[in-house]
Amino acid sequence: MKFNRRNFLKAFSALGLALLPGNGYAVPDYRNDKNFPKEYVQNRDIPEFHIRSANPFLGVDIDNWGLVVGGKVKNKLALGYEDLFGFKTHSQISRLKCVECWSAKAKWGGFRFEELVERAEPHPSAKYVHLKSADSYYESYLLEELLRPRVLLVLSMNGAPLSKDHGYPLRLIAPFKYGYKNIKYITQIDFADSQGRNYWSNHGPYSVDGTIQPGIDHPLDYHKKPLPINGGEVFHPFDKRPDQG
Repeated sequence: MKFNRRNFLKAFSALGLALLPGNGYAVPDYRNDKNFPKEYVQNRDIPEFHIRSANPFLGVDIDNWGLVVGGKVKNKLALGYEDLFGFKTHSQISRLKCVECWSAKAKWGGFRFEELVERAEPHPSAKYVHLKSADSYYESYLLEELLRPRVLLVLSMNGAPLSKDHGYPLRLIAPFKYGYKNIKYITQIDFADSQGRNYWSNHGPYSVDGTIQPGIDHPLDYHKKPLPINGGEVFHPFDKRPDQG
């Protein structure tokens, strides 16, 4: 059945409880089974850009995918994939920095979070944003963090549509946050008046904040040579800064 925008909000509301974290999103759980099918998204160390997935799954069927924007907003939104290309597009080269110590850079293309804000018109009390994904992952942010100029809701990577390994059809890139904050396969965005948690703060030793701290980075494009970082968005001497084009 193809995505039907007219019925999507109604159907999503009816299914909302079934889609909450902890209820499985109707996704088989292979996290503790190393023998899950090869066609599933899975952790792989690729030379240019490692692939990481907390919950291996087949990927998104775009005919049944939609993005719901709701919570404390004046205007609820139900968007299909084609609708996302109606937003003004931007591109940037930035690194994704993993808590495993490696980083990898790519050219990301997409639209600014502020465009969703303008359409949805969140209530003044909505200081937080909760995001959910098709593979049962979830994240939360301060709204002011997502309004920073280098944050993108991403549709393309290195000039091509996102692959299922990297978050097709929609993912977040917030370059000043560790990779686990950069949620993939986004299906739902809710504005809220309270801080949410995130998947890895509930299932592992990671913070809800996830801001990159000072330390050592091992960039994949520099043969993992250890390089010091100051924290926040990661730049190296061989990277172009935003003001350098």
